[in-house]
Amino acid sequence: MAEEFLALGSEYPPEGENLLIEQILKICKLSMEGQGKKFPPTLREQHSKSHGYVKGELIVKEDISDDFKVGVFAKSKTYPIWIRFSNGDSRRDADGKFLSDKVGDVRGMAIKLIGVEGKMAIDDSPRQGEQDFILMNNPTFFIRDVQGYIDFFPVLDAIKTGRIVLNPLTVPEDLQEKFQAIHYAFALVRKIKEKSTPSPLEISYWSATPYRFGQTAMKFSVSPHNNGNFDPTTATDESNYLREAMTKYLTNQDAYFDFNIQLQKDASTMSVEDPTVEWDEQLSPYIKVATIRIPKQDFNTEERKKLDEEQSFSPWHSLLEYQPLGGVNRARKIYTEMAEIRNKLTTQAGTSETDVVDALLPGDNQTCQG
Repeated sequence: MAEEFLALGSEYPPEGENLLIEQILKICKLSMEGQGKKFPPTLREQHSKSHGYVKGELIVKEDISDDFKVGVFAKSKTYPIWIRFSNGDSRRDADGKFLSDKVGDVRGMAIKLIGVEGKMAIDDSPRQGEQDFILMNNPTFFIRDVQGYIDFFPVLDAIKTGRIVLNPLTVPEDLQEKFQAIHYAFALVRKIKEKSTPSPLEISYWSATPYRFGQTAMKFSVSPHNNGNFDPTTATDESNYLREAMTKYLTNQDAYFDFNIQLQKDASTMSVEDPTVEWDEQLSPYIKVATIRIPKQDFNTEERKKLDEEQSFSPWHSLLEYQPLGGVNRARKIYTEMAEIRNKLTTQAGTSETDVVDALLPGDNQTCQG
């Protein structure tokens, strides 16, 4: 569509996208069933490794500009919240152990507000009264659209099986078109995985994808206060140092983050449909609208870990006022179904007879979650 017709807060889904999303759901279901067979119980397809599931509160500021008084930010209020910090890569070794935290990775922060009021983005949502904000440790996503996922899966599978050799680069003829179409994503993934993470409490997170906000769209971010200065080399277990960093800090003191919103000001340069495009902060800076407080607590109990695995996060656990926008977010509607499948497989471990087509490279796909 020509740039002059682009409107703030508007989506432009391509023809045939729903069929592609159905393909993604089938791939994710097969992969989850396979993972549950190999390492029961069935965990999340992505972001399986949790560093901590903590309770806290989101305190909406009193002096917010009228431009930001939308939804939960319409008035000063404190919401109880749950937050889950995680690694994106869900690969495990033969003993079922996750990759070491020393390996570069996507780091996730999922926030769930409890007791919100208003119409939900999905009318019959089973998560009435909940508002989820899903974030990662980079301001942009690595896939442009739903077609990008479809191209990405077989390329990653070919890399895993050795059909594609990266150094020196050798790509089979039947994968040339898909490889060229998705080649941009590898540099973006590499950039994300090169980010240093001393502690989940010490880094910033971004939505990466856009959401509706009043008459326009928004992206949001979370930036830390001075939540410690953890040195991973001092960890008792460096392979799991991110949980240790959180544990040591929250044993004695509270952690704080700022919750910030960036408004879409130009529909042509601040893309809704392409989340690999970073929105210009000079044109529209992130503005603080709330404070996140995580009180000191012991989150390493078996009860808390059980609640962690039973919990479900999705961009579509959302008020209509914050409806997820763009192709990547439209694909994320499958999160709800994936969470239902995961919980069902957990209670029926070992009963599935489905043959698995392992088309994903774990850790590099951020669609199959829930």
